[in-house]
Amino acid sequence: MDRLRSIAGFWNWLPAFRVVAETQHLPTASKELHTSTPALSRAVKQLEAEVGCKLFRRVGRRIELNEAGEIMLDAVRDGMRLIHEGLSRLQSADLVGDFSIASAGLITTAYLIPALGVLRRQNPGFSPRVSTADPQQVSAQLLRGAVDVAFLSTPLQDARIVQVSLGAESSAVYCGVGHPFYGRHDVTLAEIASHEFIAPPADDRGMIIDGWPAEIPRKIAMFVDQMRVGCEVCIGGELLAVLPKVVAAAHSPRGELWSLDLEDLPPTPLFAFHRPVLGPRALVTTIVDAVRHQIAARGTDAAEPPVRGGA
Repeated sequence: MDRLRSIAGFWNWLPAFRVVAETQHLPTASKELHTSTPALSRAVKQLEAEVGCKLFRRVGRRIELNEAGEIMLDAVRDGMRLIHEGLSRLQSADLVGDFSIASAGLITTAYLIPALGVLRRQNPGFSPRVSTADPQQVSAQLLRGAVDVAFLSTPLQDARIVQVSLGAESSAVYCGVGHPFYGRHDVTLAEIASHEFIAPPADDRGMIIDGWPAEIPRKIAMFVDQMRVGCEVCIGGELLAVLPKVVAAAHSPRGELWSLDLEDLPPTPLFAFHRPVLGPRALVTTIVDAVRHQIAARGTDAAEPPVRGGA
């Protein structure tokens, strides 16, 4: 009971604290909460007085969380998320409402979209929102709850985020009908490297992650952030592309793409990322498991998994 009374003393100020902590700018936070800046400032000061320590430090015109504030923000985020997940389970045993998913690379169209189709058929009230993931922003989006789960081909260097390895996808170098390599079986690596490629943009480390060996120079003539777009450009016959075999598979039998049989291309890793699971039936694990099933099936006629109600 003492613990309950101590929390009740500042419970009403926690939403205001979270918005201020995540924006670190009182005018921006006041606009999001539709309240005045002085009222928000008073709420923060009252919270600090109640918990007995400062939660922010001033840096110029901005305010930043100090160490105590970081601890408080983590606790508030987890508490609010657990309440939200509990309310979702009270409303229905199925997946319901909005669910924000960020995804980039081949996993989006090859595995995520089919997985969401399965979940939608099994849970008609499920309304996923899929956006293109920016690896440099994903950690912050996950931590503040703007994104519930993310799917990428590059790891995130953030110990606060759960990283789930979903396997890896093999790739090959492809060309379209009009390319001089089309139909050839004897193309050397040196010849391939001398021709122009279409590729995804470099990540924050300056690395292009598409399966091409990083130690071998090549010519990049065009960058696209959608794998399907790169595939269509490659089909046009002007540029080479390193494509996941699962993406190229729909085009190769029709003769639109030709594989150059280059061996030892490094596989593309597939990852899911989410905040630590708090409840026993966290809905985020349902999404991850559905995508994992699609990857494991890899185009087979596997039956739809029992994904109703979360893991």
